[in-house]
Amino acid sequence: MRLLTLDIRLGTDVVYVPRIQATLERFGERFLQRVYTPAEQKDCWQSAVAIAPSLEWEAADRRTNAPIQRLAGRWAAKEAIVKALGTGWQGVRYRDVEIQRQSSGAPMVKLYGAAAQRLSDWQQPQWQLSLSHDGDYAIATVILFCLA
Repeated sequence: MRLLTLDIRLGTDVVYVPRIQATLERFGERFLQRVYTPAEQKDCWQSAVAIAPSLEWEAADRRTNAPIQRLAGRWAAKEAIVKALGTGWQGVRYRDVEIQRQSSGAPMVKLYGAAAQRLSDWQQPQWQLSLSHDGDYAIATVILFCLA
């Protein structure tokens, strides 16, 4: 009989928000499509439209930095997640890691492709994810609990 052990993995990352903004300005839609899922893109701009509902999201974006901070937070979360998985980005695409929101607004992790495959050997994986923004920085910390 094989004894299961609890495996606890930690990942953290900090992102300079102006770096994400500069990348978005330089590469635009190409950057968004390469890194973020459609659901993530929608969620990042949803806050801007909520602040200024009469405006299109592009105009609302100019009135608030929240969408860029959210993109930066998700970038940090994706980095923290692949660190916890122990893979880095080797074989994992950015869109294999998705940050969704629970009904409470709390962030949650959803994996696809190679990232999901990495978890196939582990039983009952559970994630705890914390995102924070302050001025020019976004940080994410993730803990992965699973049976190995």
